Amino acid sequence: MVQKQQILYDLHNHGINPHTRDIYLHSHYTEDNEEESGVDYRQATTFIKNLQFLDQPQFRPILVHLHSQGGHWDDGMAIFNAVQISQSYVTMIAYSQASSMSGVIFQSAHLRIMMPDCHFLMHHGVGGGSVVHPFGLKNEAEFQIRATKRMLRIFAERAIVGPFFKNKKNITIDLIYNFFDKKLKNEVDWYLDSEEAFHYGLTDYILGCETYQNIQSLKG
Repeated sequence: MVQKQQILYDLHNHGINPHTRDIYLHSHYTEDNEEESGVDYRQATTFIKNLQFLDQPQFRPILVHLHSQGGHWDDGMAIFNAVQISQSYVTMIAYSQASSMSGVIFQSAHLRIMMPDCHFLMHHGVGGGSVVHPFGLKNEAEFQIRATKRMLRIFAERAIVGPFFKNKKNITIDLIYNFFDKKLKNEVDWYLDSEEAFHYGLTDYILGCETYQNIQSLKG
């Protein structure tokens, strides 16, 4: 009973189950019923500590449960980089949505799984700095452009395995990059359901498919 209580405490207060090597990546809870904050410093620091705690020899697989909307680029990339340098095999399953920054984070995993009714949102994002000096605004805009290029490169590098691109002759990362860039300029906010996300290579599988029928199959 004491052990179960400790597991529940770790799950709900720290977002981790050390026994099963599950990490729960979501927004910070508050008591004032505010809207979901999305990716921020609290989400990032909690996740990085949990990941590093589990990423120890023998480096056994880790399952990350992602339930988060978009958010801050810097904090999201901190999560992305932490997963990328992990020595453990990381599977990430997206619930509800993989939108904006959470969609970028989703690409960091070795194996990407979406729930059947999860949706994907890709867009260029928006700046939100407090800079008012003209030169400062210019520098901020230039950084946002670099961040956008980095985002598109991340998507393109993972999407090359998707059915839509894999079946094309002489496909390259640069061609996929340009496809996504043009798509976002036309669509602004590009929404995809799980089947469409799979088609474009933005997820590897949809949970319930023949390969991965349930959560336990991800740990097999």
